[in-house]
Amino acid sequence: MILTEKNIKENTIKPLIGKPIEIDAKKPKAIGSASYFLKSFTNKSNQTDTLKVDSKCNFEKYSDGLLLRVNLSNRLFAIPIPKTELNGIELIRGQENIQPFFLSPMWILLKLGVSKLYARYFRFRLSEYSIDQMELKLDTKQHAMEFIANGYIFERQKSFFESLHYGEKLVTREKPVANNTYSK
Repeated sequence: MILTEKNIKENTIKPLIGKPIEIDAKKPKAIGSASYFLKSFTNKSNQTDTLKVDSKCNFEKYSDGLLLRVNLSNRLFAIPIPKTELNGIELIRGQENIQPFFLSPMWILLKLGVSKLYARYFRFRLSEYSIDQMELKLDTKQHAMEFIANGYIFERQKSFFESLHYGEKLVTREKPVANNTYSK
């Protein structure tokens, strides 16, 4: 079910996916995802409802599911996704290219055993480290969707989706490292 701007109301959403998760001041955690761009949308039912490709999207945590918010040219839509209707979430990390040059700060940090997630911020040249966009595939009983987002935020998004506690419904994988000239 795709809700239009007129139908996005608490009394419409609450029976489907419960109440929105509130922020705990003692243990603050993300209650929403980063922005994604919709790359494909398939409606499995016979309805003609559809979403436009390249719409800007984000997810919000609710007590009994997720709410996908969609914005295209300031037209708002929402798709409530109950836990029971969710078939699977696949989060795919983009392909990394790690090529630090000899004695660069990034090369030194990597040699000292610092994680590439931190060392990548100490590069001198853009060619020392790059990561392709990450992909998100979401499959429900009614819809199949694919999204893309910046590859640098993969770890935060992985932690967001893991905090949903969907167990085997969440699959994360990485594309292999390309052109890695770095070796320990």
